[in-house]
Amino acid sequence: MRLLHTITGLNIGGAEIMLTRFLRHLETASYASSVLSLLPFGALRSQIAKTCADVYSIEMSRKPWPSDLYQLGRVMGRIKPDVIHGWMYHGNLAATLGSLVCRALAPVIWSVHHSIADITDETPANRRLIQLSGRISSGTSAIVYCSRVAAEQHEAIGFDPRRTLVIPNGIDCNEFQIDASASARLRTELAIPTGRTIVGHVSRFHPMKDQANLVRALARLIGEGYDIQGVFVGEGHIDGTVRTLARELGIDQRITTIGPRADVSDYLAGFDLFALSSAWGESFSLATAEAMSCGVPAVVTGLGDCGQLVGKTGLVVPPRDTEALARGIASLVDLSQDERHSLGLSARRRVEQHFSIDNYVARHLELYQRVVEAQSSTARLA
Repeated sequence: MRLLHTITGLNIGGAEIMLTRFLRHLETASYASSVLSLLPFGALRSQIAKTCADVYSIEMSRKPWPSDLYQLGRVMGRIKPDVIHGWMYHGNLAATLGSLVCRALAPVIWSVHHSIADITDETPANRRLIQLSGRISSGTSAIVYCSRVAAEQHEAIGFDPRRTLVIPNGIDCNEFQIDASASARLRTELAIPTGRTIVGHVSRFHPMKDQANLVRALARLIGEGYDIQGVFVGEGHIDGTVRTLARELGIDQRITTIGPRADVSDYLAGFDLFALSSAWGESFSLATAEAMSCGVPAVVTGLGDCGQLVGKTGLVVPPRDTEALARGIASLVDLSQDERHSLGLSARRRVEQHFSIDNYVARHLELYQRVVEAQSSTARLA
């Protein structure tokens, strides 16, 4: 089966990482995958190239041009895919438009990795894209959402409910494991004193992630006498808002900022707890699930299916609420090490049982088979 994945870009992000891991776990003898990035190649291109027949980019600027549509159709016509799988809003639209331009008979699948509690949170351009997507969504064979909440929200604004399929993100539990020695290594590397509680966060800087609120919550707890260290891992933190705000709040020495890391599992396993501070848009937090797989309990904001993800193994607080986030973090800090360890073990088991990469891959392959068979049946009847 020839698969073509169209995606907005290949920089580090939740959907981009899931595509990379999905391709890594596919049986290449049975599934020949190609990837088409709309934007110029990003950091994940080299990893994806190891598992794909071809990786293309149409080098699109932020403003699309008619030549981009021509390029899109030309690549699809060359590949002649059996399934066209879009990832994220722009990649989804590209999957549909490209199939029309090259008159491909292949079924089109969309993947949505975003929640919409309030569409006014989106930029005007994103709002128009989402609304357009809703109007043409019935032309797809399936729309895969990574959370039930995201599916319900998109259906409410016009996405075809007959196409809905919920497949939560999947974690490679062999890559993200409990490591009893990780905490000592991390403390040595980052010069964090023994006994200080490490509150970790992994994500690129983005207003949607509301890392500023997390810094304010940590500052509040430090002011109350809590011995904690905030560790932020991801693009945009080293000299960005997190660093600046930490200085303004007088907690510069209690905040550690690190750039994007390929060995992020080593950092996650060294955290005492994980904090997700997103204000909007979060559908299923991949970083939270990765931390849980490493045996780290989490405090998350109640967006998308994040509450369902942590279940009874973590805490859920309202978004944009500094006091609630601080109190949630304090609740986990106040636990004994044995209590946190027990909670972390429960988090690990939850990921193994409900959110494994094996389940993620299997459900997608079942979907591919189903839509290809349905397309073949329609063609025979015609």
